[in-house]
This record gives sequence, structure tokens and C-alpha cells, in this order.
Amino acid sequence: MMNDVEAIKSALHGREEGFRAIFANHGDFLFTHALRYLKNQQLAEDAVQETLTAAFRSLASFRGDARLRSWLYKILRNSCLRLITKNPVPLQILIEPTSSGPAENIELRLDVAEMLDRLPERDRSILLLTYWDELPLKEVAELLEISENNAKIVLFRARKRFAELWQRHGRKEEIESEM
Repeated sequence: MMNDVEAIKSALHGREEGFRAIFANHGDFLFTHALRYLKNQQLAEDAVQETLTAAFRSLASFRGDARLRSWLYKILRNSCLRLITKNPVPLQILIEPTSSGPAENIELRLDVAEMLDRLPERDRSILLLTYWDELPLKEVAELLEISENNAKIVLFRARKRFAELWQRHGRKEEIESEM
């Protein structure tokens, strides 16, 4: 499998394997995040296709200041926001399927997803990138185009907003035991 540097060089020379390697390296990541934003599989697929098309068209302008994944994520986020305004979707709860588990665990996951959907986009993004994707704060800051110190502040505030929503929802005791 090609690394990003090799894939970019190959793609810039018009070789199909370079484009395929970029998709192989980042396609799942992009689709997962598109699905979280859009909550619709078809729209998420469209967002990934738009993202990769835009990225391939402007690949020559990629300076390498940031990691390729960060650059692609920024393009994806803009594509998702554009699709959201074109295709408003009803509130749908999106959770990862689990093989089995107690009904209470599923209910808790639904409650968490509902609370996340109520947060502003930036808060939801930083919480998902930090806790769902388990990315280091430095990478989260890069993806959100903010400094690492600012990311710490945004994360602190997002956690506080989430806890306030959770408390109003009546799950105060559970959030306090986890913090």
C-alpha cells in the first residue's frame, strides 16, 4: 500500500493507482464523518465523491503544510455543509451498530447521539473527533483549523455544553460518574 506522499506523487502524474491509494487510505474516514454530519448514507456517499473530486482537481495546490487527511477533512466538511443546506434532513439518530447489548446501553447511546445532535456543529465535531475517533488533540486542532490551545478551550466548552444538555435531559447522575 502506498503512503500519502507516494500516492500524491503518483496521482499528480495521472496514475490511477495514486488516486486509488488516496481513496484506500482515507475513504472510510471521510465516509464515516460524512455520515455523522449528514445522517443519510446516500448524501454521505455524495459528499465523499464531491470531496475526492474536488481534492483530485486541486491536488497540485496541496502544499503539504498539513497532513493529507486534514486537508481532505476540510474539503469534506465544506461539502457536507453545502449538502445540508441543499437537502435539509429530519433529525435522525445515528449510532454505530453493536452486535448485542443490554437495552439500557442502546438507550444510553441513543440519548448521547440525541444530545450531540443538539450541539452546535463545532462542539459536536470536537467531541466526536476527540472521543469517538480518539484522535490526539493536536490532530483535532489541525482538522478544525484552530490552534492546539484553542482546541483545548473549545473541547472544555463543548464538554460543558454537553453536560448541561445531559443534565436537563435527566441523566445527571450518569454524566457525573463518568467525569
